[in-house]
Amino acid sequence: MSAERLSLLQESHAFDPAPVRQELSDRHVPFDTMTPAPRCEQALDSALRRGQRVAVVGVSGAGKSSVTATVLGPLVEGLVPLPIPVSMEQPQVATDPVAFAAHIVRVVAHWVQTAQPKQAGSARQITNQTQPGQRVRRQRFSVTPEWLSAKLELSYELQQVAAENPPTSGQVLAQARQILDLIASEGLRPVLVLDDTDKWLNTAWQDNAVAVRAGFFGRVIRVIAEDLASAAAVAVHTEYLTDPDYQAAAGFLDATVRVPPVPDAAGVRRILARRAALALGDDISREATVLDGLIDDAAVEILYAHYAGGTPDLRRRILYVAHTALTLACDSGAEVMGPAHLDLAISEVTHD
Repeated sequence: MSAERLSLLQESHAFDPAPVRQELSDRHVPFDTMTPAPRCEQALDSALRRGQRVAVVGVSGAGKSSVTATVLGPLVEGLVPLPIPVSMEQPQVATDPVAFAAHIVRVVAHWVQTAQPKQAGSARQITNQTQPGQRVRRQRFSVTPEWLSAKLELSYELQQVAAENPPTSGQVLAQARQILDLIASEGLRPVLVLDDTDKWLNTAWQDNAVAVRAGFFGRVIRVIAEDLASAAAVAVHTEYLTDPDYQAAAGFLDATVRVPPVPDAAGVRRILARRAALALGDDISREATVLDGLIDDAAVEILYAHYAGGTPDLRRRILYVAHTALTLACDSGAEVMGPAHLDLAISEVTHD
């Protein structure tokens, strides 16, 4: 029976280190429930409700996106997350304030299209005017349809504003500001979510990453604060903290929330248990026992020791290793994922 349940975990990718954005809040175990002081999720929530721009600081894989997704989850009242992807766009989107503002408008036009199928024609036409001849690729965003599809008048007003084609840079900025003001007029707090900035660490992936990073922190953050006057959650890798451009932008970021490390093996067990419960269709309240007979306690201790022995990269040093160990256990027909599977998985991952 345990072997069958392990196979179910593997088939459902329970320990997938890179789930889609919509799954982050469900899979995340809040750090505030694992550490003595509520200095992570609660601190971020309080800062955003005050309209602040928050640097969410941590290494790659520490949980910055998961923390933000949890605080701005679909059941949270009063806060409206506006995920604005920047790392995969043309460099000027991340470095030129006007291009960034225009990008916000395009993203919102897409949301209107997705949330209001009857209005899709107008929104699609807006997008095609920007990218003639290209097919619109649908993306999934966590902000639709909870806050938008139920507000027909707001959707219509956003569509009207997004359809404008302002001729000057100042008017483009004003257009983006008007969109944020319309959302706020509904008693909601719009929050710009910029959580893909770790991509600029790798100059092999993007040869101008350093210049893009400098432009983002040197120019765009200031515009978010002064011209758009918007709350924001900005992912900041720990390596960025010593960048002169980030340090210059620090005055436009009102608060800093540091993602803490997982404190102990019990925290690792909770992280795996939450994902296992979701994969097996068990009640989340059964997290304390869902791993019984599936993962040996000694294996969890080994996993935590591996995580604690390096950078606090939860994604790679906990989830990726657990994912690999689960595959090894299933391939061997094991009833329980044990220490030997963890040791071999760590060896394989270390030599990748």
